[in-house]
Amino acid sequence: MVRDLLSPTALLDETPAAVRRAAPWVGLLWLTGIPFHLLQAGFFREVFRLGSGVRDYGDHLAEFALLSLVALLPALWGRAVFVRACLLGLQSGAAPGREALRVPAAVLGTYLYTALLVESLFYATVWTYVAVPAVAVLGALAAATAHRAERPGLVAPLREILSELSDVGPILALVFFYAIGLAVAAINVLLLFQLGLWAAGATGGDLSRWEHLLDQDLARWVMGTGALMFVEPFWLASFAVLAHRSRLRETGEDLRSWFLRLTRAP
Repeated sequence: MVRDLLSPTALLDETPAAVRRAAPWVGLLWLTGIPFHLLQAGFFREVFRLGSGVRDYGDHLAEFALLSLVALLPALWGRAVFVRACLLGLQSGAAPGREALRVPAAVLGTYLYTALLVESLFYATVWTYVAVPAVAVLGALAAATAHRAERPGLVAPLREILSELSDVGPILALVFFYAIGLAVAAINVLLLFQLGLWAAGATGGDLSRWEHLLDQDLARWVMGTGALMFVEPFWLASFAVLAHRSRLRETGEDLRSWFLRLTRAP
């Protein structure tokens, strides 16, 4: 029964319902996250464009990094609100209202602490490429487990994240599924962008500026960012479901619910 509770199929089946209940807060997640995602994409675009000469443009990249840090703060708040909405919906089975906005100060402080650690780890390991999925998992778990905080601490939040890694099977399955989902989303965004260019050309619009941007490879980064933002709500919701069900297993509430369903069965 516990295995079914945390199986990849069960987690993925619950995710769309969690996102649907938290649907009004997806807009907040996107609005607060767009500046950060675009600045982050711009930063990496500049790094790849400069190549071996990146060391000669430290001040230029430092400006990008500073702007990204400033944009990260509202993005983290938007994620905290969205994940809280998902968790409230999982607990009540109904769409949460304005209570989703009332994120406790201890939760915000905890999430800011763990998210900054994860973000630092991301920039330190992104050059390896293979570490990116692992860091993405840590980031999602940081958002999902921060809501357990009753007071700020340095060790307890990290312990909560690590506790969710004890059963790595479902997490690996989620990573595999969302890697495919991200690729599909990127293809769809690319096709939509190309369809927009075709429609603009058919109406006699001037596409010279867009062609210049495409030559500069900027559109590719923007489209990658768009695909990431489409997948992000479901990614966060899946780990919110995982954290919620893990807590049910720890408290025995899952067994109680199972027993009630059995006794109520005709």
